[in-house]
Amino acid sequence: MLVDASVARSFAVVGWTQQLLEVTGGTILVADTVHGLYPDDPSELRRIRNALQRQAEDAGLGSGRAGRALAAVQGLDQLFTLTSDELTVLTLEDGELELAVRLQSRRPKDRTWRHSMGAKARRLDAGESASIAIAATRSLAFASDDEDALILWEALSGTPGRRTRDLLWQLVTDDSVAEPDAREVYRVLQSDDLHNLGGPPW
Repeated sequence: MLVDASVARSFAVVGWTQQLLEVTGGTILVADTVHGLYPDDPSELRRIRNALQRQAEDAGLGSGRAGRALAAVQGLDQLFTLTSDELTVLTLEDGELELAVRLQSRRPKDRTWRHSMGAKARRLDAGESASIAIAATRSLAFASDDEDALILWEALSGTPGRRTRDLLWQLVTDDSVAEPDAREVYRVLQSDDLHNLGGPPW
């Protein structure tokens, strides 16, 4: 299963990287730009980590917000320590690159094309575009919490994507975690102002 930055972030910031590994079958697939092959490569997840670190520093050590931000930073750092077999970065191939460009292009014809499939935003970001292009071309399952990404994914692939909530429910169904624990994680992601996860209620 290929996940975008929103889903990888959601599991990592609450310290549930191992649970994400489990629900993805032992390998978390991400597109290049969602995370880079090398430390200096562009990475949405590293940018998120650094933003949380700054929020912790701005909040002041000892405050509740700083503590929550530092815990989230630690969770992302744990994600980054996974081996390449556990966190696998997929790079765009030629045909996939063309589709990814159309999904984020500012050209009026590409914007019209996206809107014809139901997208509301002007365009997707680079990570979402690359994720959809790779997953659609390689017939991979796709998970995201971005509304437009899910709309465009279903229009292109003919199958619904999965949200963080769906993956949490899968863990419950598989008897890997208790429902109250999964529900509490989802509550934190939706209610904590550091995370602000959207999506449907539990």
